[in-house]
Amino acid sequence: MDYRIWAVIGIVLLIAELFTPSFFLVFFGIGGIITAITTGLGLTPGTSGQFAVFSLSSLVLMVLFRKKIRLRAGTDKETLPPDYLGQRVKVSKPIPAGDEGAVLYRGSQWIAFHDAAEGEIAVGTIVEVVGNDGVRLKVKRVN
Repeated sequence: MDYRIWAVIGIVLLIAELFTPSFFLVFFGIGGIITAITTGLGLTPGTSGQFAVFSLSSLVLMVLFRKKIRLRAGTDKETLPPDYLGQRVKVSKPIPAGDEGAVLYRGSQWIAFHDAAEGEIAVGTIVEVVGNDGVRLKVKRVN
């Protein structure tokens, strides 16, 4: 593939990152730019080599920098308003150990999860909101 295609891919992914709060696409965008540069310099003339550079550079950047960027941007912090924490809600879809289920809160279903050590939480059980991971609520059984 031509280096200009990789440059366009990289730029499109970087622009797409502006519309998502995940800090995920930025690494693939930079990987596309790196691939464009290596292809333009003639270091990766074949398509398979280009895809290898794209994949490897994107993954290495993600492993090295994603957590640091998210911490600096403040997106790894609890994002729920304080009034959510401590609320008691009813389980509407079973929450298996180490997996996701759902709870009813303020008339809407929310994705919920809990610590795997507790075992499955059945439908109808009352749980307490103790935190969140993005839009997922972390809950615990009410004793």
